[in-house]
Amino acid sequence: METWESIAGWIKKVYGDDLFKQSAQLIGQRLSVEKESWRQFCLVPVDYLQIQTGKIDDKIFQSMSAFLMYHWDAGHTAGLSLVNALCGGYNAAFTLLRSFTELLINGALFQCLAQKTLRESPAFEATHSLSLLASQLSSLLKQNRLDPAALETASASIFDLMKGDWMQSAFRIDIGSKIQQLTDWAILKGLDEPRIVRKLYGRLSENVHQRIEHTDIGRAIEEGEEIFEWPPKILAESLNDFLGEFHLAIDIGVVVELNLLVQKLPRDRLREKDLQLLNNQDFRTANLKQAKRLLKNLRT
Repeated sequence: METWESIAGWIKKVYGDDLFKQSAQLIGQRLSVEKESWRQFCLVPVDYLQIQTGKIDDKIFQSMSAFLMYHWDAGHTAGLSLVNALCGGYNAAFTLLRSFTELLINGALFQCLAQKTLRESPAFEATHSLSLLASQLSSLLKQNRLDPAALETASASIFDLMKGDWMQSAFRIDIGSKIQQLTDWAILKGLDEPRIVRKLYGRLSENVHQRIEHTDIGRAIEEGEEIFEWPPKILAESLNDFLGEFHLAIDIGVVVELNLLVQKLPRDRLREKDLQLLNNQDFRTANLKQAKRLLKNLRT
């Protein structure tokens, strides 16, 4: 047997149809809700950037490219997270979900840093590390004789400017500081409370740091199931816990998307897109309550 055939066989067992079916029977209609919520996260920016001809508005796409690069990976990671949970890989699922939140937060942060109006706004009451990062970005623009407006036109160019140590320093800034800054910039506007992002990140981190009760074996013991079995048992409590966190993370994600889009789309077009989304049956199925409330507030 070829090596790739052996690995492919293992993958079929890890992500077997029987595991999917067991989870689907256990959670019922909730599977449709979570699948659709994930799909909405992936599609909202595409729908909003689409013009009447069906093509993407390239100008706005480029201006949001820093966020959209992260968004691409975030959508894929969220899907992998959901699939792992449905197949009994709960530790991997929760860990991937934290990766999703980091992709979301970092994408939004770099997108905002690329915008002079936000970088130099009174709301930029950043920590020392964030202030230093913004100052360095301004210095790099001057050194390269670049118009700050050019960075806003193609926000992904921030990654070309902030290479090496300065880019690494951005990732060493603690997550709480990033979340607070996004709150000050109104990127988390519409959430029940901004603290839910940090609380969610903290809960997911317990899985990333491999606390024994959050390993798959530890979960099986806690739920009274057999351990060291292959394929793994579907654990009702762990699956439902995951779906709750997944739904919250996706709801936060759509709120972030909408607040970033508010900054870029003309008001009339934005109101039209908001109404279309509110009336979209798939969006209603997703039951993203915080995103729905934000949409209604944006229209008032």
